[in-house]
This record gives sequence, structure tokens and C-alpha cells, in this order.
Amino acid sequence: MKNKVFITILPVLFVIAFSFTSCEKEKPLGELLVGKWEVQSERQIFSISNDVKFEYILYYDPEDLAFEFTSGGSMIVYQEGDVYSMLAYALSANTLTIETAGGNMEWENVSIDGNSLTWSEFGTDVINETTYNVEIIYTTERVK
Repeated sequence: MKNKVFITILPVLFVIAFSFTSCEKEKPLGELLVGKWEVQSERQIFSISNDVKFEYILYYDPEDLAFEFTSGGSMIVYQEGDVYSMLAYALSANTLTIETAGGNMEWENVSIDGNSLTWSEFGTDVINETTYNVEIIYTTERVK
């Protein structure tokens, strides 16, 4: 009889134990962003009126390009392992605005899943007198 009570209580104890760990709040995107991220790939999608015409995927070697975000709103850009520039950034929802000498640049759809950071940049490109909408999706991996 005592064994049946123990078996019935055991699953309840597991549910209670896991409910306490799952109540832990997720960190905000701004906190998760802090650190150094190496660019792994860049996917360029060319479209006209939302109809994809062609796309490319470019792969980066380690240390080709990296971004380091500080908690104070600074971003360090590394190329070939060396510091290339230092910029300021601001995060609003899932859009990152980066202040550059030539004006502001926006990274949209910023998201972090584990050790992977992705974002998109949007623009246009003219190829053989045809104007394409271009979305570039960057995928990075946390290195620090």
C-alpha cells in the first residue's frame, strides 16, 4: 500500500520541481545581445514585388567579421580579428539602430536562439537595369 502512494506522489513532485525552474524569467534581448558574435553566413535574397528571383549564401571564415556588443550601447566591429571600428547602438523591440558616420543603419528582425544571433537588412540593388528588393539575413555565433 505504501508503494502505491509513493508512485502517485513521485510524478507530482517532478511537476512541482519543474514548474519552479520554468518560472524563471527569460532575459531581455538587450541582455542576451551583450557579447562577441562571429558572422557565419549571409543569405542574400533578391525579389521583385515579393517574388523571389534568386538568392545567394555567402559563408565566412572564422574571424572574418565579428561584432561585440557592450551593455553600455557600444558596438565593436572586428575584421580579420582586428578592431575595425567602434560604433554606438540602440535596441528597440527587435530592431537595432547603429549610428555610423554616414547616418544610421537598421538591423531588423534581431533574434537570439541559444548561441545564434540573426538579423536582416533591407535595401535595393540595380542589376542589368532591373531594380531588386534585397533582404540580407546574417547568422552569427556567440564566441564570448
